[in-house]
Amino acid sequence: MSDPETQVGDLCSELGISRQTLYRHVIPEGKIRPDGEKLLAQKTRKISQN
Repeated sequence: MSDPETQVGDLCSELGISRQTLYRHVIPEGKIRPDGEKLLAQKTRKISQN
């Protein structure tokens, strides 16, 4: 997202999420927000449990 050529609308469409959801998890510069960290931790825990 820090790449000026990144089209946020296209990225959201590709991921199947809204802009609101994207920006809840990632700041415009591309760094992960605390909610994004929580989501990644949950996904990591699920994977390691399998």
